[in-house]
Amino acid sequence: MTRSKENMYKSRYHTNKSVRTKIDKLLHENAQIWTNLGMNTPLDMKTREAGERKWKRIAKQIKELDEQFFNRVCPYGIDS
Repeated sequence: MTRSKENMYKSRYHTNKSVRTKIDKLLHENAQIWTNLGMNTPLDMKTREAGERKWKRIAKQIKELDEQFFNRVCPYGIDS
């Protein structure tokens, strides 16, 4: 999508449907990590450290898709 005057300051998440879909899937994956932690389900990461490692990979992908959106979601970086 071409940036217009109205959306020139909006992040790609808000202006590009395909980027939004990809980021939403990544955020859903992150939610699954934390809701299944310690529940002995197939999606259980078993340890908080494993969940943190997976979240860092997900966060990196989000940042690559839309750094402006990433900075709003994680204003203090990945480790916060």
